[in-house]
Amino acid sequence: MGMSDKDAMQGQDPFAGITRAIAEGGNADTGDNAIRKNKATNKSAGDWVDVVPDDATHPRSSHNTHGRPSQVWSYRDGAGRLIHYVCRFDKADGAKEIIPLTLWREAGRLSWRWKAAPVPRPLYGLNRLAAMPAAPVLLVEGEKAAEAGAVLFPDFAVMTWSGGSKAAGKADWSSMAGRRVVILPDADAVGREAAEAVRKLVQAAGAEGVAVVPLPAHLPQGWDCADVFPVEFDRLDLAAVVTDALESASAGRLELPYGYSMEPEGLFWQEAGKDGEAGRMVVLSEAFEVVAEARSTGGGDWSLIIRFHDRDGIRKTKIIKRSQVASEAGAVRAELAGDGLFIDPARGKTERFARFLMAVKHSRRLTLAERTGWIDAGRFVLPSGVIAGPDAEPVLFDGAASALHYRQKGSLGGWQNSLGQWAVGNRNLTFAIALAFVGPIMGWLGLEGGGFHFRGASSTGKTSLAWAAGSVWGGGGPLGFGASWRATGNALEGVAYGHSETLLILDELALVDPQEAGAAAYSLAAGQGKARARQDGALRKRSEWRVMILSTGEIGLADHMRAAKRAERTMTGQELRLLDMAADAGAGYGAWEALHGMASPAAFSDAIKTASAAHYGFAGPAFVRGLVGDLAHWRKEVERLAAGFVAMAKQEDDSGQIHRAALRFGAVAAAGEVAAKLGVVPWPAGTAKAAALACFNQWAIGFGRKGMREDRQVLVTVRNAIQQNLARFGTVRDRLDDDEGAASARAGEARSLSSLGFVHDIQPAKTCYLFHDAGWAEILKGFDMKAAAEALTKAGYLVTGDGGRPKRKIGTGPNRNQRFYTVSATILEYDEYEIEGSGGGIGMASNGAQPATAMKPPPGW
Repeated sequence: MGMSDKDAMQGQDPFAGITRAIAEGGNADTGDNAIRKNKATNKSAGDWVDVVPDDATHPRSSHNTHGRPSQVWSYRDGAGRLIHYVCRFDKADGAKEIIPLTLWREAGRLSWRWKAAPVPRPLYGLNRLAAMPAAPVLLVEGEKAAEAGAVLFPDFAVMTWSGGSKAAGKADWSSMAGRRVVILPDADAVGREAAEAVRKLVQAAGAEGVAVVPLPAHLPQGWDCADVFPVEFDRLDLAAVVTDALESASAGRLELPYGYSMEPEGLFWQEAGKDGEAGRMVVLSEAFEVVAEARSTGGGDWSLIIRFHDRDGIRKTKIIKRSQVASEAGAVRAELAGDGLFIDPARGKTERFARFLMAVKHSRRLTLAERTGWIDAGRFVLPSGVIAGPDAEPVLFDGAASALHYRQKGSLGGWQNSLGQWAVGNRNLTFAIALAFVGPIMGWLGLEGGGFHFRGASSTGKTSLAWAAGSVWGGGGPLGFGASWRATGNALEGVAYGHSETLLILDELALVDPQEAGAAAYSLAAGQGKARARQDGALRKRSEWRVMILSTGEIGLADHMRAAKRAERTMTGQELRLLDMAADAGAGYGAWEALHGMASPAAFSDAIKTASAAHYGFAGPAFVRGLVGDLAHWRKEVERLAAGFVAMAKQEDDSGQIHRAALRFGAVAAAGEVAAKLGVVPWPAGTAKAAALACFNQWAIGFGRKGMREDRQVLVTVRNAIQQNLARFGTVRDRLDDDEGAASARAGEARSLSSLGFVHDIQPAKTCYLFHDAGWAEILKGFDMKAAAEALTKAGYLVTGDGGRPKRKIGTGPNRNQRFYTVSATILEYDEYEIEGSGGGIGMASNGAQPATAMKPPPGW
């Protein structure tokens, strides 16, 4: 016996034969106990179905233990579609059981289960809320009270949460953003405690105003609005206290400037009459509500927040910056008119309307946030709302369109049972998902911007890694939550601004101009936009952000930059800001190591993309909510975990560059471990740390653990220049006799000094390559010359002059000497890939011989 969603829309119900008298809310622990029992007996819980489809099987009308329910309530979404049921069972001893009945999908099959919906759970009455967009909200405890309250207060959207007084923290309160909320508690201590907890949660969700109804002390214990009213407290008394609370919830005092009045018919201005009498009332615009005044965290950008309904009944909230009203009043009016607010276009009236926007005052204050992330120690901003501790000032997001992919679909449970579970045994997938949680903890670790670049051939799974990581924060775009590298520098700044302290995914590095790739990586990591001047010549305020990047591409940053027409060497700082990682895990499955029963690596990649498109946008906010619950504790835990990882990962003689990268890998490990402790991800403790360590060791081997990266780049550059330009070297033959130091006549056969240098070939074992200043500068363009000489000397390849000078004096003709940079031919044997594990310095030759720290010149020089 049951019903489809279509039947539900038509008012039919599988429990129609059961008493439909509305029952009171029940045991807060029942639903959670059901979850625990289910976990104990069924390891694969499947995916929760948040909207019952037409092809769903009918639910059973009785419970195996409790029999048939006495009351049933249908939870519906804003469109009126069925989400799930909550059933009441009356016991013989007078007790009751309240158990949710929810729909789940496992292995493609739908089944009804006596268990609660995943956290955060939907509210009861979302369909009422959607049907009354301008009405205040009345929150009561229990479905029975909600139905009674809807009859008593038809001008309110009456709602409740599931699970009872102790489960308020498990509800999804995001729909309360921007609403005026009144909370009617049960008349006992537990009810008052629950109401206070709900007040804080609703306020943190961004409600316009919240108030708790104070009930008289003489009411019966546990009384609610579904019970019989006492003689001394009737319906009118309840209505009075609720009305008083609503006035408190609509906190704020509006001060209209002289001569103006806001009526239901519109905004009016009263003209001056003759002889001091009041003149006629002139309408300036349609009516709108002044909600509050707002400003940025720094006290600038003072703005007016207004709200109105367009002619289709759609509610619009607009942020009107007063600086723009002062300088471009016409543009402000045009924008409001475009959004559906009629403004009289008569010349004098438009000026009066602009004056009103400048002069009106409101005592209520909001904080404006133009970017995502923390705006102070206790408030984290997302486009969908603010996650904050109790009693925090409401925040209004005023960000760019780059943040539009912060959407939600599916459920956290569905995400955990797919992507979260599949990460176990796959270090790259674990690492990518853990990386998505780093944004909110970057400031705690003092971590600079930057990220990781997954490099690999087509179809290795790197794009699937990006989709999985992005699903932590949102999705729904062509690239899921991701964006494309193909954008101008200014556009990338805007994208970064909308992903501060969350996650920025940039797909396919090859799409950005190679000439701009390095600068883009630097700019994104630096966290600061370009300096731009105002019309008066003063500098505008720079955009600032702190962003964690996950990039993908078939080639790495250094290779891509070398493809530029005016190719320049890759700075080590660029490589350290965007750490290059191989997407191939080396197990023969591309990016994967465990396929979790999938037929092939391609099938596993497709499953990851499918799951990322079905469940997204819940894990990131859940992670932040967990942090906000005890910021001091979790900050210490993050710092402890990150420091522990670095201590475990480091090796003796690691360079400072390796240590710097280890800090970023440690942040990934810490974020993944804290996410597991908070119950956001389902993997066991230690999983994220192990994945981060494996990825770090793989990266460090490729980068080179010993010595500075720049020093190795110098050796490679000089070696390659000699190999590529052998034909450009002439010869110089010196006599070995001590009394004849002049160069031989053959020196005249040498190429002109515009060439790179000369080969000194006294004997093969002492062959060296000589570079004059112009040639030296040509091959080491972009390097610090002094540092380059020191690196070659340290490696044993530069033959120093008298006093340790980097250049030697060489005889180039009769009675003629010149100083050259002199490089030993042994540099041709230098192999940068044989550094690790050799036990030698950065100049270890391929045959294992250790060069001297400073090479002495051949006899006779």
